[in-house]
Amino acid sequence: MDGTLSTVDSDSLKAVERFACDWMSEDRIPGATLSMFDIEGTVATAFGARELEKNIPATPDTLLGIGSCTKSFTGIAVLQLAEDGELAIDDPVSDYVGVYDDAPGDPITIRELLSHSSGLPSDGMATALISRMMGLEPAEVPLSDEGDFHHHVSGALGERATHLNEPFFYYNSGFTVLGEVVEELSGKRYADYVEDEILKPLGMMRSTFDRKAFEEDDNTMTPYYKEDGSSTAGRFPFDESIHAPGGMLSSVRDLARYGRMQLNGGELDGERILPEHRIEEARSPVTQRESLVDGTSQEYAYGWVVREFLDDTLVCHGGSIGVNNAFIGYLLDAELGVAVQCTTQPETHPMYAGPAALAVALGERPTEAVPHLALKRGLSALTGEYASYRDIMTMTIEQMGGGLALKTESDRAGSMELPLTPVDIGDDIWKFTAVEPSGASVPVRFEHHADGIDLYYQRWRLHKID
Repeated sequence: MDGTLSTVDSDSLKAVERFACDWMSEDRIPGATLSMFDIEGTVATAFGARELEKNIPATPDTLLGIGSCTKSFTGIAVLQLAEDGELAIDDPVSDYVGVYDDAPGDPITIRELLSHSSGLPSDGMATALISRMMGLEPAEVPLSDEGDFHHHVSGALGERATHLNEPFFYYNSGFTVLGEVVEELSGKRYADYVEDEILKPLGMMRSTFDRKAFEEDDNTMTPYYKEDGSSTAGRFPFDESIHAPGGMLSSVRDLARYGRMQLNGGELDGERILPEHRIEEARSPVTQRESLVDGTSQEYAYGWVVREFLDDTLVCHGGSIGVNNAFIGYLLDAELGVAVQCTTQPETHPMYAGPAALAVALGERPTEAVPHLALKRGLSALTGEYASYRDIMTMTIEQMGGGLALKTESDRAGSMELPLTPVDIGDDIWKFTAVEPSGASVPVRFEHHADGIDLYYQRWRLHKID
Protein backbone atom coordinates (compact mmCIF):
# COMPACT_ATOMS: atom_id res chain seq x y z
CA MET A 1 0.00 0.00 0.00
CA ASP A 2 1.19 3.54 -0.70
CA GLY A 3 0.59 6.54 1.55
CA THR A 4 0.70 7.15 5.28
CA LEU A 5 -1.53 6.01 8.11
CA SER A 6 -0.95 6.70 11.80
CA THR A 7 -3.42 4.18 13.26
CA VAL A 8 -2.30 0.85 11.77
CA ASP A 9 1.20 -0.67 11.62
CA SER A 10 2.82 -2.08 8.49
CA ASP A 11 2.37 -5.74 9.51
CA SER A 12 -1.37 -5.21 9.90
CA LEU A 13 -1.56 -3.52 6.51
CA LYS A 14 0.23 -6.49 4.94
CA ALA A 15 -2.35 -8.77 6.56
CA VAL A 16 -5.10 -6.66 4.97
CA GLU A 17 -3.45 -7.07 1.56
CA ARG A 18 -3.28 -10.85 2.04
CA PHE A 19 -6.93 -10.91 2.97
CA ALA A 20 -7.82 -8.90 -0.15
CA CYS A 21 -5.87 -11.24 -2.43
CA ASP A 22 -7.55 -14.28 -0.88
CA TRP A 23 -10.97 -12.64 -1.25
CA MET A 24 -10.40 -11.88 -4.92
CA SER A 25 -9.06 -15.37 -5.68
CA GLU A 26 -11.90 -17.13 -3.89
CA ASP A 27 -14.62 -15.00 -5.49
CA ARG A 28 -12.91 -14.74 -8.90
CA ILE A 29 -12.87 -10.94 -9.01
CA PRO A 30 -11.00 -9.49 -12.02
CA GLY A 31 -9.95 -6.26 -10.30
CA ALA A 32 -10.36 -4.51 -6.96
CA THR A 33 -9.10 -1.44 -5.13
CA LEU A 34 -8.81 -0.70 -1.42
CA SER A 35 -7.87 2.21 0.79
CA MET A 36 -7.67 2.64 4.55
CA PHE A 37 -7.83 6.05 6.13
CA ASP A 38 -7.71 7.89 9.43
CA ILE A 39 -7.89 11.60 10.23
CA GLU A 40 -4.22 12.09 9.36
CA GLY A 41 -3.82 10.18 6.12
CA THR A 42 -4.53 7.37 3.68
CA VAL A 43 -2.94 4.20 2.37
CA ALA A 44 -4.25 2.77 -0.88
CA THR A 45 -3.59 -0.16 -3.15
CA ALA A 46 -5.07 -2.09 -6.07
CA PHE A 47 -5.23 -5.72 -7.13
CA GLY A 48 -5.79 -7.48 -10.42
CA ALA A 49 -6.70 -6.05 -13.80
CA ARG A 50 -8.88 -3.12 -14.65
CA GLU A 51 -9.14 -4.64 -18.12
CA LEU A 52 -8.74 -8.40 -18.46
CA GLU A 53 -8.15 -8.79 -22.17
CA LYS A 54 -5.04 -6.60 -22.14
CA ASN A 55 -4.17 -7.39 -18.50
CA ILE A 56 -3.96 -3.68 -17.63
CA PRO A 57 -3.45 -3.37 -13.85
CA ALA A 58 -5.84 -1.50 -11.59
CA THR A 59 -4.54 1.42 -9.52
CA PRO A 60 -5.87 3.23 -6.42
CA ASP A 61 -7.02 5.99 -8.81
CA THR A 62 -9.00 3.68 -11.12
CA LEU A 63 -12.60 4.85 -11.54
CA LEU A 64 -15.45 2.49 -10.64
CA GLY A 65 -19.11 3.03 -9.87
CA ILE A 66 -19.84 3.33 -6.15
CA GLY A 67 -23.57 2.60 -6.37
CA SER A 68 -25.54 3.42 -3.25
CA CYS A 69 -22.49 4.82 -1.46
CA THR A 70 -23.66 7.90 -3.38
CA LYS A 71 -26.62 8.22 -1.02
CA SER A 72 -24.58 9.84 1.77
CA PHE A 73 -23.41 12.50 -0.71
CA THR A 74 -27.07 13.24 -1.43
CA GLY A 75 -27.60 13.47 2.32
CA ILE A 76 -24.80 16.02 2.59
CA ALA A 77 -26.27 18.08 -0.25
CA VAL A 78 -29.65 18.19 1.49
CA LEU A 79 -28.06 19.10 4.83
CA GLN A 80 -26.06 21.89 3.19
CA LEU A 81 -29.31 23.37 1.93
CA ALA A 82 -30.83 22.95 5.39
CA GLU A 83 -27.84 24.71 6.94
CA ASP A 84 -28.34 27.58 4.49
CA GLY A 85 -31.99 27.88 5.52
CA GLU A 86 -33.34 26.70 2.18
CA LEU A 87 -35.29 23.81 3.71
CA ALA A 88 -35.98 21.97 6.97
CA ILE A 89 -35.44 18.23 7.25
CA ASP A 90 -39.01 17.65 8.43
CA ASP A 91 -40.54 19.64 5.58
CA PRO A 92 -42.98 17.80 3.34
CA VAL A 93 -41.32 16.91 0.05
CA SER A 94 -44.35 18.35 -1.71
CA ASP A 95 -43.23 21.83 -0.64
CA TYR A 96 -40.53 21.51 -3.30
CA VAL A 97 -41.42 18.66 -5.70
CA GLY A 98 -45.03 17.63 -6.38
CA VAL A 99 -44.59 13.93 -7.11
CA TYR A 100 -45.98 12.89 -3.68
CA ASP A 101 -48.96 15.25 -3.61
CA ASP A 102 -51.43 12.35 -3.81
CA ALA A 103 -49.65 9.94 -1.47
CA PRO A 104 -51.96 8.32 1.11
CA GLY A 105 -51.36 9.08 4.78
CA ASP A 106 -49.38 11.94 6.28
CA PRO A 107 -47.23 14.06 3.97
CA ILE A 108 -43.94 12.39 3.07
CA THR A 109 -41.03 14.31 4.54
CA ILE A 110 -37.43 14.86 3.50
CA ARG A 111 -36.26 13.01 6.63
CA GLU A 112 -38.34 9.98 5.63
CA LEU A 113 -36.80 9.83 2.18
CA LEU A 114 -33.27 10.22 3.60
CA SER A 115 -33.87 7.30 5.96
CA HIS A 116 -36.07 5.02 3.80
CA SER A 117 -38.84 5.39 6.40
CA SER A 118 -41.65 6.85 4.29
CA GLY A 119 -43.55 3.55 4.08
CA LEU A 120 -43.11 3.48 0.31
CA PRO A 121 -41.75 0.11 -0.87
CA SER A 122 -39.44 -0.15 -3.84
CA ASP A 123 -41.08 0.64 -7.14
CA GLY A 124 -38.23 -1.10 -8.99
CA MET A 125 -37.06 2.00 -10.85
CA ALA A 126 -33.32 1.49 -10.27
CA THR A 127 -33.48 -2.26 -10.92
CA ALA A 128 -35.25 -1.71 -14.24
CA LEU A 129 -32.89 1.03 -15.40
CA ILE A 130 -29.69 -0.73 -14.38
CA SER A 131 -30.72 -3.92 -16.21
CA ARG A 132 -31.64 -1.90 -19.28
CA MET A 133 -28.47 0.21 -19.35
CA MET A 134 -26.23 -2.83 -18.78
CA GLY A 135 -27.74 -4.57 -21.78
CA LEU A 136 -29.32 -7.33 -19.70
CA GLU A 137 -32.92 -8.51 -20.00
CA PRO A 138 -34.86 -5.24 -19.76
CA ALA A 139 -37.96 -4.54 -17.71
CA GLU A 140 -40.07 -2.91 -20.40
CA VAL A 141 -41.71 -0.13 -18.43
CA PRO A 142 -41.58 3.55 -19.45
CA LEU A 143 -38.58 5.12 -17.69
CA SER A 144 -36.88 7.16 -20.39
CA ASP A 145 -37.15 10.72 -19.04
CA GLU A 146 -38.20 12.76 -16.04
CA GLY A 147 -41.86 12.62 -17.03
CA ASP A 148 -41.76 8.83 -17.19
CA PHE A 149 -40.09 8.74 -13.78
CA HIS A 150 -42.77 10.92 -12.21
CA HIS A 151 -45.56 8.82 -13.73
CA HIS A 152 -43.84 5.66 -12.45
CA VAL A 153 -43.50 7.01 -8.90
CA SER A 154 -46.99 8.51 -8.79
CA GLY A 155 -48.52 5.27 -10.03
CA ALA A 156 -46.97 3.36 -7.16
CA LEU A 157 -48.12 5.68 -4.35
CA GLY A 158 -51.00 3.33 -3.49
CA GLU A 159 -48.38 0.77 -2.40
CA ARG A 160 -47.46 2.92 0.62
CA ALA A 161 -47.78 1.02 3.90
CA THR A 162 -49.31 3.61 6.22
CA HIS A 163 -50.16 1.17 9.03
CA LEU A 164 -46.56 0.40 10.09
CA ASN A 165 -45.12 2.15 13.14
CA GLU A 166 -41.46 2.06 12.03
CA PRO A 167 -41.46 1.20 8.34
CA PHE A 168 -38.24 0.49 6.49
CA PHE A 169 -38.31 -0.10 2.77
CA TYR A 170 -35.13 0.52 0.81
CA TYR A 171 -36.48 3.06 -1.68
CA ASN A 172 -34.11 4.31 -4.39
CA SER A 173 -36.71 6.53 -6.03
CA GLY A 174 -36.87 8.62 -2.86
CA PHE A 175 -33.23 9.60 -3.33
CA THR A 176 -33.90 10.48 -6.97
CA VAL A 177 -36.62 12.82 -5.69
CA LEU A 178 -34.20 14.27 -3.13
CA GLY A 179 -31.88 14.98 -6.04
CA GLU A 180 -34.75 16.91 -7.64
CA VAL A 181 -35.20 18.89 -4.40
CA VAL A 182 -31.51 19.82 -4.56
CA GLU A 183 -31.97 20.95 -8.16
CA GLU A 184 -35.10 22.96 -7.36
CA LEU A 185 -33.48 24.88 -4.50
CA SER A 186 -29.96 25.30 -5.90
CA GLY A 187 -30.83 26.02 -9.51
CA LYS A 188 -28.18 23.49 -10.58
CA ARG A 189 -28.29 19.97 -11.96
CA TYR A 190 -27.79 17.51 -9.12
CA ALA A 191 -24.45 16.28 -10.48
CA ASP A 192 -23.17 19.85 -10.90
CA TYR A 193 -24.22 20.76 -7.36
CA VAL A 194 -22.41 17.76 -5.84
CA GLU A 195 -19.32 18.49 -7.91
CA ASP A 196 -19.25 22.19 -6.94
CA GLU A 197 -20.18 21.88 -3.27
CA ILE A 198 -18.67 18.55 -2.22
CA LEU A 199 -16.25 16.96 -4.69
CA LYS A 200 -14.15 19.99 -5.66
CA PRO A 201 -13.80 21.39 -2.12
CA LEU A 202 -12.65 17.94 -0.94
CA GLY A 203 -10.17 17.55 -3.76
CA MET A 204 -12.04 14.53 -5.12
CA MET A 205 -10.93 15.35 -8.63
CA ARG A 206 -11.34 11.82 -9.99
CA SER A 207 -15.01 11.53 -9.01
CA THR A 208 -17.76 12.16 -11.54
CA PHE A 209 -21.26 11.34 -12.74
CA ASP A 210 -20.45 12.19 -16.36
CA ARG A 211 -20.43 9.53 -19.08
CA LYS A 212 -18.11 11.54 -21.35
CA ALA A 213 -15.60 12.18 -18.58
CA PHE A 214 -15.57 8.47 -17.75
CA GLU A 215 -15.25 7.33 -21.35
CA GLU A 216 -12.40 9.76 -22.04
CA ASP A 217 -10.48 8.81 -18.90
CA ASP A 218 -7.57 6.41 -19.38
CA ASN A 219 -7.83 4.81 -15.92
CA THR A 220 -11.28 3.25 -15.63
CA MET A 221 -12.40 -0.24 -14.71
CA THR A 222 -14.00 -2.38 -17.37
CA PRO A 223 -17.29 -3.63 -15.86
CA TYR A 224 -17.77 -7.39 -15.75
CA TYR A 225 -20.67 -9.66 -14.95
CA LYS A 226 -20.60 -13.42 -14.57
CA GLU A 227 -22.01 -15.39 -17.50
CA ASP A 228 -21.80 -19.18 -17.37
CA GLY A 229 -19.10 -18.82 -14.72
CA SER A 230 -16.90 -16.50 -16.80
CA SER A 231 -16.25 -12.77 -16.47
CA THR A 232 -18.00 -11.10 -19.40
CA ALA A 233 -17.41 -7.44 -20.21
CA GLY A 234 -20.47 -5.26 -19.78
CA ARG A 235 -21.19 -1.56 -19.71
CA PHE A 236 -21.79 0.92 -16.94
CA PRO A 237 -25.42 2.03 -16.45
CA PHE A 238 -25.40 5.80 -16.96
CA ASP A 239 -28.77 7.47 -16.39
CA GLU A 240 -29.63 10.71 -14.59
CA SER A 241 -32.51 9.05 -12.72
CA ILE A 242 -30.00 6.99 -10.73
CA HIS A 243 -27.49 9.81 -10.10
CA ALA A 244 -28.68 10.72 -6.60
CA PRO A 245 -29.36 7.18 -5.33
CA GLY A 246 -26.29 5.55 -6.88
CA GLY A 247 -24.71 7.07 -9.98
CA MET A 248 -21.32 8.37 -8.86
CA LEU A 249 -18.01 6.98 -10.14
CA SER A 250 -15.02 7.41 -7.88
CA SER A 251 -11.70 5.92 -6.80
CA VAL A 252 -10.72 4.52 -3.42
CA ARG A 253 -8.23 7.35 -2.97
CA ASP A 254 -10.99 9.90 -3.51
CA LEU A 255 -13.35 7.99 -1.21
CA ALA A 256 -10.69 8.07 1.49
CA ARG A 257 -10.69 11.88 1.33
CA TYR A 258 -14.45 11.80 1.79
CA GLY A 259 -14.11 9.44 4.74
CA ARG A 260 -11.44 11.59 6.37
CA MET A 261 -13.76 14.59 6.15
CA GLN A 262 -16.42 12.53 7.91
CA LEU A 263 -14.00 11.48 10.67
CA ASN A 264 -12.90 15.09 11.07
CA GLY A 265 -16.40 16.41 11.69
CA GLY A 266 -17.07 17.91 8.26
CA GLU A 267 -13.72 19.49 7.42
CA LEU A 268 -10.67 18.45 5.39
CA ASP A 269 -7.54 20.46 4.66
CA GLY A 270 -9.20 23.70 5.73
CA GLU A 271 -12.33 23.17 3.63
CA ARG A 272 -15.51 22.83 5.69
CA ILE A 273 -18.28 20.91 3.96
CA LEU A 274 -20.73 20.90 6.87
CA PRO A 275 -20.72 21.94 10.52
CA GLU A 276 -19.89 19.10 12.89
CA HIS A 277 -23.42 18.93 14.30
CA ARG A 278 -24.76 18.29 10.80
CA ILE A 279 -22.28 15.45 10.24
CA GLU A 280 -23.48 13.99 13.53
CA GLU A 281 -27.08 14.41 12.43
CA ALA A 282 -26.37 12.59 9.17
CA ARG A 283 -25.15 9.50 11.02
CA SER A 284 -27.77 9.49 13.80
CA PRO A 285 -30.08 6.49 13.26
CA VAL A 286 -33.70 7.11 12.35
CA THR A 287 -35.02 3.59 11.77
CA GLN A 288 -33.91 -0.03 12.00
CA ARG A 289 -32.97 -1.70 8.75
CA GLU A 290 -32.44 -5.30 9.91
CA SER A 291 -31.00 -7.55 12.61
CA LEU A 292 -27.95 -9.70 11.94
CA VAL A 293 -27.50 -13.28 13.04
CA ASP A 294 -24.88 -12.17 15.58
CA GLY A 295 -27.59 -10.20 17.40
CA THR A 296 -26.56 -6.71 16.30
CA SER A 297 -28.96 -4.31 14.63
CA GLN A 298 -28.31 -2.35 11.47
CA GLU A 299 -29.94 1.06 11.69
CA TYR A 300 -30.34 3.66 8.98
CA ALA A 301 -29.58 7.37 9.14
CA TYR A 302 -29.29 9.80 6.19
CA GLY A 303 -27.68 7.65 3.52
CA TRP A 304 -25.64 5.77 6.14
CA VAL A 305 -26.03 2.38 7.80
CA VAL A 306 -25.03 2.46 11.47
CA ARG A 307 -24.22 -0.66 13.50
CA GLU A 308 -22.13 -2.02 16.36
CA PHE A 309 -18.89 -3.58 15.17
CA LEU A 310 -15.75 -4.61 17.09
CA ASP A 311 -17.10 -2.89 20.24
CA ASP A 312 -17.29 0.32 18.23
CA THR A 313 -19.79 2.11 15.99
CA LEU A 314 -19.44 1.48 12.27
CA VAL A 315 -20.90 4.13 9.97
CA CYS A 316 -21.00 2.68 6.47
CA HIS A 317 -22.77 1.96 3.21
CA GLY A 318 -22.43 -0.57 0.43
CA GLY A 319 -23.16 0.01 -3.20
CA SER A 320 -24.14 -2.25 -6.09
CA ILE A 321 -24.77 -1.07 -9.60
CA GLY A 322 -24.78 -4.38 -11.40
CA VAL A 323 -21.21 -4.51 -12.67
CA ASN A 324 -19.42 -2.37 -10.06
CA ASN A 325 -19.66 -2.76 -6.30
CA ALA A 326 -18.29 -0.68 -3.47
CA PHE A 327 -18.19 0.00 0.27
CA ILE A 328 -17.10 2.86 2.46
CA GLY A 329 -17.20 2.83 6.25
CA TYR A 330 -15.44 4.14 9.33
CA LEU A 331 -15.26 3.36 13.04
CA LEU A 332 -16.07 6.30 15.29
CA ASP A 333 -13.89 5.41 18.30
CA ALA A 334 -10.98 3.83 16.46
CA GLU A 335 -11.10 6.70 13.92
CA LEU A 336 -10.24 4.26 11.16
CA GLY A 337 -12.02 3.70 7.87
CA VAL A 338 -11.90 1.67 4.68
CA ALA A 339 -13.08 1.97 1.09
CA VAL A 340 -13.31 -1.07 -1.19
CA GLN A 341 -14.35 -1.33 -4.84
CA CYS A 342 -14.50 -4.21 -7.28
CA THR A 343 -15.53 -4.73 -10.84
CA THR A 344 -18.02 -7.58 -10.66
CA GLN A 345 -20.74 -8.98 -8.37
CA PRO A 346 -18.91 -11.35 -6.00
CA GLU A 347 -20.42 -13.68 -3.43
CA THR A 348 -18.63 -11.71 -0.73
CA HIS A 349 -19.69 -8.17 -1.58
CA PRO A 350 -17.39 -5.26 -0.61
CA MET A 351 -19.96 -4.47 2.12
CA TYR A 352 -18.63 -7.61 3.84
CA ALA A 353 -15.03 -7.43 2.63
CA GLY A 354 -14.70 -3.84 3.90
CA PRO A 355 -15.60 -4.59 7.53
CA ALA A 356 -13.44 -7.72 7.30
CA ALA A 357 -10.48 -5.56 6.27
CA LEU A 358 -11.11 -3.32 9.29
CA ALA A 359 -11.16 -6.39 11.52
CA VAL A 360 -7.85 -7.65 10.08
CA ALA A 361 -6.25 -4.21 10.48
CA LEU A 362 -7.23 -4.19 14.16
CA GLY A 363 -5.97 -7.70 14.81
CA GLU A 364 -9.34 -9.45 14.85
CA ARG A 365 -10.44 -12.55 12.94
CA PRO A 366 -12.78 -11.54 10.10
CA THR A 367 -14.71 -14.82 10.23
CA GLU A 368 -15.66 -14.01 13.82
CA ALA A 369 -16.36 -10.32 13.26
CA VAL A 370 -18.38 -10.45 10.02
CA PRO A 371 -21.52 -12.67 10.09
CA HIS A 372 -21.46 -13.19 6.31
CA LEU A 373 -17.96 -14.66 6.48
CA ALA A 374 -18.85 -16.76 9.51
CA LEU A 375 -21.84 -18.18 7.64
CA LYS A 376 -19.86 -18.67 4.44
CA ARG A 377 -17.22 -20.66 6.30
CA GLY A 378 -19.48 -22.45 8.74
CA LEU A 379 -22.39 -23.46 6.53
CA SER A 380 -20.17 -25.19 3.99
CA ALA A 381 -18.54 -27.20 6.80
CA LEU A 382 -21.97 -28.43 7.97
CA THR A 383 -23.24 -29.60 4.59
CA GLY A 384 -23.10 -33.29 3.77
CA GLU A 385 -24.52 -36.65 4.81
CA TYR A 386 -25.37 -37.62 8.40
CA ALA A 387 -26.30 -41.00 9.88
CA SER A 388 -27.61 -42.18 13.25
CA TYR A 389 -26.60 -45.27 15.21
CA ARG A 390 -26.33 -48.22 12.78
CA ASP A 391 -27.53 -45.97 9.95
CA ILE A 392 -31.17 -46.44 10.92
CA MET A 393 -31.82 -42.76 10.10
CA THR A 394 -29.91 -40.73 7.51
CA MET A 395 -30.22 -37.02 6.71
CA THR A 396 -28.70 -34.69 4.14
CA ILE A 397 -27.77 -31.10 4.94
CA GLU A 398 -27.54 -28.64 2.06
CA GLN A 399 -26.90 -24.92 1.98
CA MET A 400 -29.91 -22.70 1.31
CA GLY A 401 -29.29 -18.95 1.15
CA GLY A 402 -28.03 -17.78 4.53
CA GLY A 403 -29.11 -21.03 6.18
CA LEU A 404 -29.40 -24.75 5.57
CA ALA A 405 -31.93 -27.31 4.41
CA LEU A 406 -32.44 -30.64 6.17
CA LYS A 407 -33.58 -33.46 3.88
CA THR A 408 -34.60 -37.05 4.49
CA GLU A 409 -35.55 -39.70 1.95
CA SER A 410 -36.36 -42.97 3.65
CA ASP A 411 -38.83 -45.79 3.12
CA ARG A 412 -38.95 -46.15 6.90
CA ALA A 413 -39.39 -42.48 7.85
CA GLY A 414 -40.72 -40.94 4.66
CA SER A 415 -39.31 -37.89 2.92
CA MET A 416 -39.04 -34.37 4.31
CA GLU A 417 -37.30 -31.08 3.54
CA LEU A 418 -37.00 -28.35 6.17
CA PRO A 419 -35.29 -24.94 5.94
CA LEU A 420 -32.98 -24.31 8.90
CA THR A 421 -32.55 -20.71 10.06
CA PRO A 422 -29.40 -19.88 12.09
CA VAL A 423 -30.02 -18.35 15.51
CA ASP A 424 -26.62 -18.72 17.21
CA ILE A 425 -23.31 -19.30 15.39
CA GLY A 426 -20.69 -20.01 18.04
CA ASP A 427 -17.24 -21.54 17.64
CA ASP A 428 -18.16 -25.19 18.26
CA ILE A 429 -21.95 -25.15 18.56
CA TRP A 430 -24.27 -23.80 15.86
CA LYS A 431 -27.98 -23.54 16.65
CA PHE A 432 -30.77 -23.35 14.09
CA THR A 433 -34.53 -23.43 14.16
CA ALA A 434 -36.94 -25.25 11.84
CA VAL A 435 -40.71 -24.96 11.48
CA GLU A 436 -42.33 -28.31 10.81
CA PRO A 437 -45.57 -28.81 8.82
CA SER A 438 -47.36 -29.28 12.16
CA GLY A 439 -46.47 -25.68 13.05
CA ALA A 440 -43.98 -26.75 15.72
CA SER A 441 -40.82 -24.66 16.00
CA VAL A 442 -38.02 -27.17 16.54
CA PRO A 443 -34.40 -26.50 17.57
CA VAL A 444 -31.64 -28.05 15.47
CA ARG A 445 -28.10 -28.20 16.78
CA PHE A 446 -24.70 -28.95 15.26
CA GLU A 447 -21.72 -29.69 17.49
CA HIS A 448 -18.10 -29.72 16.34
CA HIS A 449 -15.80 -32.08 18.24
CA ALA A 450 -12.47 -33.82 17.75
CA ASP A 451 -13.95 -36.68 15.72
CA GLY A 452 -16.22 -34.63 13.46
CA ILE A 453 -19.67 -33.00 13.58
CA ASP A 454 -22.87 -34.23 15.23
CA LEU A 455 -26.39 -33.19 14.30
CA TYR A 456 -29.17 -33.15 16.91
CA TYR A 457 -32.72 -33.05 15.56
CA GLN A 458 -35.83 -34.14 17.46
CA ARG A 459 -35.14 -37.66 18.85
CA TRP A 460 -32.05 -38.15 16.69
CA ARG A 461 -28.32 -37.75 17.13
CA LEU A 462 -26.57 -38.19 13.79
CA HIS A 463 -22.87 -38.16 12.87
CA LYS A 464 -21.45 -36.50 9.75
CA ILE A 465 -20.19 -39.25 7.43
CA ASP A 466 -19.41 -37.22 4.31
